[in-house]
Amino acid sequence: MSAFRRALAEELAHLWRDRFDLALLTLVPLICLVVMGGMLSRGSPRGLGVVIVDQDRSVASRSIVRAIGAVDALTIVDDVSSLSEGFSAIRRERAIAVVVLPSGLGGARTAATPRTIEIFYQTAFLSTGALTSALLQATITADLARQVPTNAGVGGIALLRVPLPGVQVTLLGNPSASLEWYLGLLIGPAILHLLIAVTCAASLGREVVDGSMAPWAVRVGAPAMAAAGRLLPHVVIGTLWLCLWLLWLTLGQGFAFTGAIGLVAIGGLLLFVATAAISTLLIALTGEVATSLSASVIYAGSALAYSGASLPITGGIAVARIWSAILPLTHFVTLEMHQTIGVDTVIWAKQAAILMLSALVAGGGAALLLRRRARNSA
Repeated sequence: MSAFRRALAEELAHLWRDRFDLALLTLVPLICLVVMGGMLSRGSPRGLGVVIVDQDRSVASRSIVRAIGAVDALTIVDDVSSLSEGFSAIRRERAIAVVVLPSGLGGARTAATPRTIEIFYQTAFLSTGALTSALLQATITADLARQVPTNAGVGGIALLRVPLPGVQVTLLGNPSASLEWYLGLLIGPAILHLLIAVTCAASLGREVVDGSMAPWAVRVGAPAMAAAGRLLPHVVIGTLWLCLWLLWLTLGQGFAFTGAIGLVAIGGLLLFVATAAISTLLIALTGEVATSLSASVIYAGSALAYSGASLPITGGIAVARIWSAILPLTHFVTLEMHQTIGVDTVIWAKQAAILMLSALVAGGGAALLLRRRARNSA
């Protein structure tokens, strides 16, 4: 029996006997994904509170208020007379934004300087605040454009002969602006990436004796193939969980990739292969389970923050950009997000090649270390 098959059989037997290690690959991912799915369900924003400060009380201002109230994601929580009352509602967390409709807004447009509608929004919650502001701006702009012929008066009759150009905005990849779709694509793979990094390091760590894997490398004869066989179940199980998560988001929740979901699954497989290779390298370098697990948690646990999907990396310091480029999750997230809008396959292949290179570099380094230590120990 080859070293690969023997190691694979031993790992499967161990997982069958050790219910704790089996739970790390089965029960723990299930719990994490179910809890996260529950938290993110119905992820399209609803009930974003808005306070109106209507200083005009005209037909035009009331039309804008009705337009804002008709937006599903927005809820008018109060109509107050002063800006300070609006800010008070934000401080009490009753609202996210305040809209000020100035006096004279509905009058004839004879003033040299047009009235300005002001929007104040809470930036402590960046996502909801920015989304509320964007929805308010789009809604108010559309309603003002609709009112142009009415407010223009007799002098504006000539404008009716010239049709205004239309503007149509279409969101790609996430047309419903759903946080469930966006965060689900990020957090699900990130959780599985961390779990597989930990379970792979723990699996190989069982063979560490006196701070070295040399005795194990000598015993198996072909440490690289044995490590591959040892970690294959972890890679396969991680990929299956990712596929189930993608199916839940698409078939279960109704979202869709414009590109190919199969390419995302292949990218996930490459991600977990690279993850297993890095865990092998950490164990081979340190010869300590605790240190390897700590390093796995540090690099895999922070990988999402440095992927460029949640926090901007472009224009950041060189260390952050280099670290982002090294992490395999960065390239998987790029690959995955590209498929949400159907980016060309050539671009997908570039990210897939980087993931394969990560696996080869880490795995090759681990194999060299194990062979050297096996020779020195023999």
